[in-house]
This record gives sequence, C-alpha cells and structure tokens, in this order.
Amino acid sequence: MSTKKLSASVLQAGRWVLSKPPVRRVIDRLGLQSSLSQTYWELLFRSSGGTHVQRIDDTSVTFTAATASEFRHYRTLVDERPVIADLLSQLKPDDVFYDVGGYIGSYTCLAAAALQEGRVVTFEPRETKAARIEANLSRNNLTADVRREALSDEAGDATLSIDGVAQLSTNGTEQVSLTTGDKLVERGEVPPPTVVKIDVEGAELDTITGLEKTLSRSDCRLVYCEVHPTFLGEYDASEDDVRAALEECGFSIEIIHNRGAEYFIRGEKA
Repeated sequence: MSTKKLSASVLQAGRWVLSKPPVRRVIDRLGLQSSLSQTYWELLFRSSGGTHVQRIDDTSVTFTAATASEFRHYRTLVDERPVIADLLSQLKPDDVFYDVGGYIGSYTCLAAAALQEGRVVTFEPRETKAARIEANLSRNNLTADVRREALSDEAGDATLSIDGVAQLSTNGTEQVSLTTGDKLVERGEVPPPTVVKIDVEGAELDTITGLEKTLSRSDCRLVYCEVHPTFLGEYDASEDDVRAALEECGFSIEIIHNRGAEYFIRGEKA
C-alpha cells in the first residue's frame, strides 16, 4: 500500500472511531465537531497531495484541489452525486451542456468527460474558480468553454458577496460581469444548449428569465436546477416563481433530490 493510501486509511479509521455514539456525544458536548472536521479534511487534503479521482459509473475525472475546502468538494460532491449521476445518464453524445454557476467544475469536468461529440459551456464569473475549472480540464485532456460571467436577467456589472455563499449583492467585494443567456445565443457567441444545469444561490429566477427564449427552444430538452428557498427572497422571487418560469418554457418539473433546505429539480420536455 502506498504512503498516500495508508495515510488516507488511517485518517478514515480515526474518523470512524470519532463517529461512534459515545465519542460523538463527548465531541458534541465540547463543541469540537467543526474543528475536528476541518482538521480531518486538511490532513486528508495534504496526505493525498490534493488529488482525488472521482468516478460515477463509467465516467471518471482526476481532480486536483488548491485547498482543503476544494478537496472536500471534489471528494464528496457535497451530496450532489445522485444529481450528477442522473445528468450523466441522460447526456447524449452530441449534447450541448450549459453549466450555469460552475464553481470549481465538478459538473463541467464530468460532463466534458462523458460527452464525445458535444460541447460544454460553463458560466463562472469568479476568476479564481474559473481558473480552477480550466486547470482540471487541462489535466484530464478535456475541453469546455469557460466564460467568466454570470447569467442573469440583464447585462452589466455587479458585485459578488462571498461571505458563506457567493451571491450578487450591492455591497459585495468581488466585481463580476452579468449577461443574459438569450443575448449570447442570439449573437452566436455560444451554441444553444440541449441540457442546462443551474446553481446560482438564489438567483434562479433571474437566470431563467434571461435565458427564457433559449430554454423554450424545442431542442433544449432538459434542465437541472438547484432551488434555494432560503435565498430566493433576496432576489424577490419564490419557489413557485421558479417552477412557473420553467413550466412556461415547456418543462415538466420533478424534484429528484433533497439536501436540507435546498432541493434539485429536473425539468424535462415531452
């Protein structure tokens, strides 16, 4: 067994011991859960060299992270494995896949690995995150069009607050560019999608509104959207608004996965 695998095995064994009810109760009583979790992922990140091979069915990608937080995301897929697995199973070889809210590229890289003749277009406005996506694409000899802009209901400039989650905010700290998906398609800057994934931390309705004509096309057959009930109000929207907007585009909506207060819907056209 290699040193890396041995170290990972030791860490996982230690985590198993700490998860046992008697030990867990002591940890919870002392308020140590968060710090122990951070330490575990930091040690696992370092022992692995920040690299993790993520496999879903026949699709695999080797991800390299820059931080322990990124490593945890690549390794756990933050409880989105069922959604990604469903997406990959639905992709056709010549699909055009939009990853709206690409973050550090889990969906982008796995979709690029699964597609043979198709194309992946990713929208991630943050420079450091977009660079991470491009680095992992390159390491796996994959290609995607990574666009450093956010899809919204209007074009312009905005600021992004990255305190906890990345959200558009009037008092944000990071300058980003906004555009609408419909304008990009109309100008021929990107091909129209056949499959779309949306994860925009509460700005779901704005993104859909700016992409309405494109989503309504007959060749756009699938949409996956993470709905954030606790954040939608910050964009003057509701869960019903998101559902209604997608239904107006011709999609039948189904909830396919729950994660705490958030959930994932799949829209499909007959």
